[in-house]
Amino acid sequence: MKRNFQRGFSLVEIAIVLVIIGLLIGGILRGQELIASARVRNVLDQVRAVQVAYYGFQDRYNALPGDLTVAQAAMINSNAAPGLISPGDGWVPVDDSQQFFNNIAQAGFLTCAQCMTKQTSASNPTANFSPTNLYGQPIAFVFPSSVPTTNAVGTYYLSNQINEGSKAMVTTGGAIDSKSLAEVDRKMDDGNPTFGQFRFSDTIPSVNGVISTPPLTNCVTPDAAASNVWNVNPPGQCQGVLLL
Repeated sequence: MKRNFQRGFSLVEIAIVLVIIGLLIGGILRGQELIASARVRNVLDQVRAVQVAYYGFQDRYNALPGDLTVAQAAMINSNAAPGLISPGDGWVPVDDSQQFFNNIAQAGFLTCAQCMTKQTSASNPTANFSPTNLYGQPIAFVFPSSVPTTNAVGTYYLSNQINEGSKAMVTTGGAIDSKSLAEVDRKMDDGNPTFGQFRFSDTIPSVNGVISTPPLTNCVTPDAAASNVWNVNPPGQCQGVLLL
């Protein structure tokens, strides 16, 4: 008479399986961490590259990219675009953002193939003629000519300092999660989305140039004491700006 014996796993075998599972989970989590870190580094590198190009251009040409007169543009080359809205007035409205990137790219301060095209009409930034972030959304440059209202919506950045005045700024482009932007802010600035050099922006140009203004609360938790924080759980789809 044959007897059927059922043999279970030994403690050693179970321990080996648990170790393997732990290693797999750890590898997955580490991989996700590396991906998130790479996204943050990409945002940092892009805005810093524009910052360096901006100051380098001004130092060489003693002029504001995006606001060049016809004569100033000709000093670079025949493909450098003059400003199309009040050129030479010392400001760069968002409609001349693409001229800004054309100027710094034509001058060799920024590598951007799509920026090399000479535009003949002013328009909101599009992915066709502007640098794009890792989500394919256009980055914008703007140097507003008016002092933004404190905490006003649609001003490219929110300022709690009413006497701060206008500042040149470059955006990160949209569709970036606010958790990543919070990390960028901590690495680059003070971690507060409405203070300092790096901030939240509620004015976002899309791929086709349409401007959207998602609510502040998608990305930032407002606080009466002005100690605003980025939303990280859950994160929203947002945009930041670096004040130059």
